[in-house]
Amino acid sequence: MTVLSIFLVMLIAAPAVSPVDQPLGSQTSRSARSPLTGVYRIDIPASDKLYSVVAGASSKVPFGEQQRFFIDLAVRFTPPDLLAIAQRGNQISIGSSRAPRMTFIADGILRNTRAADGHNVRVRFLLDKGRLIFTSSGKAEDNFSIVFEPINGGKTLRVVRNITAEGLDQPLVIRSFYNKVADAASWELYGEAPIAAARSSDSAAPTVPEPAPVSGHDDSAADLLRQSLREWIEATTNRDIEKQMSFYEPRLKAYYLSRNTSRDFVREEKARVFANAKVIDIRAEEPEIIFQDGGRTAVMRYRKKYRIENGRQSRRGEVIQELRWQRGAEGWHIFSERDIRVL
Repeated sequence: MTVLSIFLVMLIAAPAVSPVDQPLGSQTSRSARSPLTGVYRIDIPASDKLYSVVAGASSKVPFGEQQRFFIDLAVRFTPPDLLAIAQRGNQISIGSSRAPRMTFIADGILRNTRAADGHNVRVRFLLDKGRLIFTSSGKAEDNFSIVFEPINGGKTLRVVRNITAEGLDQPLVIRSFYNKVADAASWELYGEAPIAAARSSDSAAPTVPEPAPVSGHDDSAADLLRQSLREWIEATTNRDIEKQMSFYEPRLKAYYLSRNTSRDFVREEKARVFANAKVIDIRAEEPEIIFQDGGRTAVMRYRKKYRIENGRQSRRGEVIQELRWQRGAEGWHIFSERDIRVL
């Protein structure tokens, strides 16, 4: 993976491009103190709601194209759970829970590179009044920007992503906020060799969370979750209530329209559906998995097709389903189940 494509995967999925022709400095875990430098954890309540932004935009797209549009943008906009940044002058190192560390020079020079299909893309890294700005331009899908801005005296990092999507009159803008959890960068987020937790020289900063697995990579945690999803769906199709309930926490924060729901309630609802159905057919596409809380929880989203027949009538449809999982001593268990969009 190239330097620039790593950067794109970290914060916004986009077509892979060739390496940018610029000098790279040495990669270090320590840097001169700057407001940008540190480890940051996303503040989900303060950040824009991903699916609200994307769903609102997708309503402006022709109905027949909304499924593809919604899923594509939802994946492209999903922010990483953790960020690490180290600045030494105009040399920047950056890593996240979605991609390993990279180092580049933010000198404001516009450079030409090439996308995977060979077309030209213009990119620039710039430091401006404490902000780190990345811009890309070329074809419609290449036109976007990402701005990192320290606020609240460096305690918070605001990340603004601005992307042009085909079929929209105006760019989509999503703002994510990150709270600083350590004053020096640490590169453990993506599973690099463990190092001592980053701490400031004059005060003890919180320990950097353990490495978080990454969506789209063959790591053990993601593999376990994919296997759990397959077994959960198989139990549903086979109407095996005991097997299916083994995947749930004792209480669920959300179960469709219900909140703070007991596992017994979920069991009753599942048993009712199983008792009345003669055929239950569930098909799920490859899930998107986003790890949070240092890898202790995971948000799983995927396209699900279902068909339920009870002899007199048939229900079928397609949805974007979300399962939220929590890792405990006995493995991964579901604490939230809902459909976030009917397709």
